[in-house]
Amino acid sequence: MTTVDRETRPTRHRDNWRFVAAILVALASALAVYILAEAGAGGAIGYALMVVLPATLSAFIAWAGSIGRDWSRGTFLAVPLWLAFAAAAIGAVFLREGIVCLVMVLPFWIGFGYLGIWPVYLYRRSRSRVDPATFRAHALLLLPFVALLIDHQLVPPRETRTVTRETIVDAPPAAVWPRLLDIPAIEPDEGRWNMSQDLLRLPRPVAARLIGEGPGAVREALWQDDIRFQEVMTGWQQGEALQWRFAFPDPSIHRRTDRHIEPHGRHLWIDSGGYRLIPLAHGRTKIQLWTRYRIATPFNGYAGWWGERILGDIQNNVLAIVAGHVEKARSKR
Repeated sequence: MTTVDRETRPTRHRDNWRFVAAILVALASALAVYILAEAGAGGAIGYALMVVLPATLSAFIAWAGSIGRDWSRGTFLAVPLWLAFAAAAIGAVFLREGIVCLVMVLPFWIGFGYLGIWPVYLYRRSRSRVDPATFRAHALLLLPFVALLIDHQLVPPRETRTVTRETIVDAPPAAVWPRLLDIPAIEPDEGRWNMSQDLLRLPRPVAARLIGEGPGAVREALWQDDIRFQEVMTGWQQGEALQWRFAFPDPSIHRRTDRHIEPHGRHLWIDSGGYRLIPLAHGRTKIQLWTRYRIATPFNGYAGWWGERILGDIQNNVLAIVAGHVEKARSKR
């Protein structure tokens, strides 16, 4: 070991421990922000947790980690990625966050992580010698708490959106109508592949049973994982259209659904749905399935983009099941 190595070894050792301490401080700060956000009126979907926290954590870790080290550009660019995936792992294992929420949050944490790390990278590149005293990095960790105070004063905008999907079957409306009302048993291989139910592991329908007829009738839906909910009929045009409101009378869906996107929660309210049967030429029918929901977040555009895809996947799967049952009924004649 050379004289230079013996002189620099204590410094490197001290820098390593300083970096470990910085990681622990950042973790404690992040958990505190998460707990306070969950307890607040706005919930975890706010600027503090989705925007400010990933930006400040990335900047803080990059600053502390590059002290005494000549970090390359690639090392700086890796920080938001490692941070986002580490946060997702902690959320899944210790905070019991669901996969849908984690997938939705990851782009925020990666994108705003890069926004936070960029000024640190530029500052480091412009200095030949690192002086940790010139920048009080720990002050960064106060910014998410300030953002929490702002989140608690903001009322998220509310929007009503409708998702619609459709399919065409070779059968008249009179033959399609009974298949909309009651499906006693749905086989596991029915429906179609989709991202939401095959990759994100959202449950699929198992059966649907109609009790009564006309407005006020109740269709009891059973989905995988013993999820149960009701569709209470509010509109009934024989052979033409159905309309219902969603009801969740037991906690089965709440036990399985990510708590931030519960169907009757503070951020999301799945309100109503329905079928329309549109006669076409040559004895065919277009089946339209629509779902109306309300969202209230600071990021309604982004949440609505996901709503269009997730609800659209579920609707396409249901329509494929209905079309399959219509085809089976025709083939038996």
